[in-house]
Amino acid sequence: MKVTADYRERPSGIIDLMIQAGIDVTIDKMTYGDYIVNDRVTIERKTATDFLLSLIDGRLFKQVGRLRNNTSRPLLLIEGNPFRTGLNVSRSAIQGALLNIQTIFYVPIVYARSGGKSVEMMQHMARQIEKNTDVMPLRSGYRPRKLASRQLYILQGLPGIGPLIAKRLLKRFGSVSKALMAPVERLNRVDGIGLVTAKKIREVLDSSWRVP
Repeated sequence: MKVTADYRERPSGIIDLMIQAGIDVTIDKMTYGDYIVNDRVTIERKTATDFLLSLIDGRLFKQVGRLRNNTSRPLLLIEGNPFRTGLNVSRSAIQGALLNIQTIFYVPIVYARSGGKSVEMMQHMARQIEKNTDVMPLRSGYRPRKLASRQLYILQGLPGIGPLIAKRLLKRFGSVSKALMAPVERLNRVDGIGLVTAKKIREVLDSSWRVP
C-alpha cells in the first residue's frame, strides 16, 4: 500500500498512524485533496466540525468542485458525525450538502469514527484496489466519441490527472503524444502537477509491464 499525504495533515496524527502501521507514506504539498491511495483514489479528509465550518463559510463546494475537476477518482472522507457537532446548523442544511456533493458533484462520501478508523478504511480501500485490478475494467462506462474528448480521456488515465489538468497538459504540449513524452521537470511546470505526481506519471509511462 502506498499513500501520498499532504504535509498539512501532520497535526491530525493520521500520518504517524500510517507510518506505525507500516504503510509506505510520501509526504508532499498537494494541490487537491489530502491523501492519494495507491495512485488511484484522491481523498479529501474533513472532521465533522470542519465539514460544517467549511459549509458555513462557503469553502466546501469550491473544494469539492476542484477535487472533482482535477482528480480522476475523488472521495470525501468525513471523520465523525456531522449531525452531532454542537454547531448551529440545521439537519436539513447538512442533508442538503451531503446530497449535493454526491448527486451534483458525483463525489462519493465515506465516514470514519476516528483517525485510526480513517487509516483502517484507507487500508481496506487499498486492498480492494489491488484485489480488483485484474478482474475489473480499469475505466468502465463512458467512452468518448469526439477526438478532443478522446484526447482528454487518455490523459485522465494518468495518476492524479482530472479533466482540468488534462486540458492544461494539452494546452501546454499541443498533443497527447507530446504530453506523454514530457520529462518530469516539464510536467512539474503544469499548474496542478506537483513533483510527486510528475514522477508517478513518468513511472507509469516508463516502467516495464509486469503481469499482475
